[in-house]
Amino acid sequence: MRGPPSTQLHLRTPPEPGKKAAARTYIIYFLTGNPGLVEYYRTFLTHLYGVLSHDTASNRDVEFQVYGRSLSGFEMNSKEIKTMKWRKAPPYGLQDQIRHAEDELTDLVEEVKEQGAKDVRVILVGHSVGSYIALEVIRRLRAHGMAGEDFETRIVGAIGLFPTIVDIARSESGMKVSPFLKNSNFAVFAALLVNFLTFLLPVSMLATLIARFSGFPKDAAHTTASFVKSPHGIQQALHMARDEMFQIDTDIWDEDVWGAAASEPATKHPHSRPILRFLFARKDHWVADATRDALISTRGRFSYGDVEEVEGMGENWKPVMEIDEREGWPHGFCIQHGVPVAERVARWVREIVAQDMSKR
Repeated sequence: MRGPPSTQLHLRTPPEPGKKAAARTYIIYFLTGNPGLVEYYRTFLTHLYGVLSHDTASNRDVEFQVYGRSLSGFEMNSKEIKTMKWRKAPPYGLQDQIRHAEDELTDLVEEVKEQGAKDVRVILVGHSVGSYIALEVIRRLRAHGMAGEDFETRIVGAIGLFPTIVDIARSESGMKVSPFLKNSNFAVFAALLVNFLTFLLPVSMLATLIARFSGFPKDAAHTTASFVKSPHGIQQALHMARDEMFQIDTDIWDEDVWGAAASEPATKHPHSRPILRFLFARKDHWVADATRDALISTRGRFSYGDVEEVEGMGENWKPVMEIDEREGWPHGFCIQHGVPVAERVARWVREIVAQDMSKR
């Protein structure tokens, strides 16, 4: 019998007595999409960790840890929710999730250092709205650094997968759901209706029905059934989606976020800007083609496969934004395409680490 989905995944090699600690530890900190259950990404995250760990098996200069947690309010039981820490009960809005992610990240970095890691650096990986959260965490932490408040949490890179970072309401799905989400009570009513319809169904039976009608693999179907039966899941997902529709509109970040690894424009921050990478689907029902193309035109430099702008030419400090023209990966890649996307992300992580290792 399957247990409830995990709320947190932390993949790392336990310290071995007498073994020299790595010179530098990179935490791959993952931010989920909505619904924000990290269990959907177990295959993706474990494969990513396996690939990266294989790369460093004989290299003690670098150690990787992979960490992900469910977004707040998506926990499987009320006891797991940090109500006291967050000073409020679910549902949590988009701004709550950003604050919670920043708080959890800084706590994690401190914890890893207390366990003996010497030089800890972070690469954020966000899926869908998780990419928006990642950019906001970068902005806030760099603002704290400029104010002299936080130099400990050093983010050296960020990867956005099928990112919804501007104009989500103009997407195909956004236009369909926005009229319903305008009603502030919709999330409550929808949650009550779903709870009523599924009240007598055990998770195992509900998972079987979901697998049959959606084509989901067993693990994803079980996670979905557990999400439906969780204390706040449906309301939390819709409450957050309402915020996404009305808050994720214009580009709110300046060159200190977008100017990845740039010498120009200059930054006054003590840490280099994070190196950014983005992967878009060729067709994405949550990202309009026009929105994606405009973002690439104004903020990024285009990449097609392995073809990128030549180093030193043009604005090569801008983030690479790649459109998946070959594989056909969907927005919800984590359901059936976690392994190949993890391998793409591992390649980008290697590139970010290689650039970062050349710095002090």
